[in-house]
Amino acid sequence: MYIERHEQIIDILKQRTSASVHFLAKQLHTSEPTIRRDLRTLALENKIKRTFGGAVINNDVNAEVPLVLREMENKQSKETVAFKASEFIKDDYVIFLDASSTVSCVIKYLPKYKNLTIITNSPKNSLKLAELKINSFSTGGALLENSVAYVGTLAQDFIKNFNADLFLFSCRGISNNGILSDSSIEETDMRKIMMENSKKNVFLCTSEKIGKEYMYNLCSYKDVDDIICDENIPFPISAP
Repeated sequence: MYIERHEQIIDILKQRTSASVHFLAKQLHTSEPTIRRDLRTLALENKIKRTFGGAVINNDVNAEVPLVLREMENKQSKETVAFKASEFIKDDYVIFLDASSTVSCVIKYLPKYKNLTIITNSPKNSLKLAELKINSFSTGGALLENSVAYVGTLAQDFIKNFNADLFLFSCRGISNNGILSDSSIEETDMRKIMMENSKKNVFLCTSEKIGKEYMYNLCSYKDVDDIICDENIPFPISAP
């Protein structure tokens, strides 16, 4: 599948920094024209930079990573965090879910609770909730292609109509001084509105996000009620 091949190309470039089309074709047992098409797609997604005869990894930390790739990364860590997050839920809760790949892993645990109402800005989450016959609302709004997330004024105004008991969310990183940040200003703004309208805010943080800093600040660790991680967090957010 091309998505798996794209991930393999990125892994090779991370290890080698650069690679030729001929080398990638040989390593992945595919044709050079196929590799060229893959590199063209990855370059458009800002994951790599094309060079003469090959490609190099794009080290721009603020480049957007498509949701379909994020869903395949660190699966076990996300499952661990999602299970822990589900324990914050209670019957009759109204819950905000953002459009992050980590939060989507929580949905499978929802059927054991009664009378939940879920509000999300993720069309993919909405479909999963419908399949499980869980009462839900979708914000609508402008759709971010990479993130598959509804954002913008219409989505924000929709969220303002609700008061939630719990907001489960993630973002791309938490810095060494405990600042949560993301590469998408649109998703950051959506999360801020959800935080303002929720009684309890819980950050789902897989360990590879620790020590990472991106362009748009969401909040400080002091602004969230709980942080769930698959490993112990070694800096200020673990302090009492």
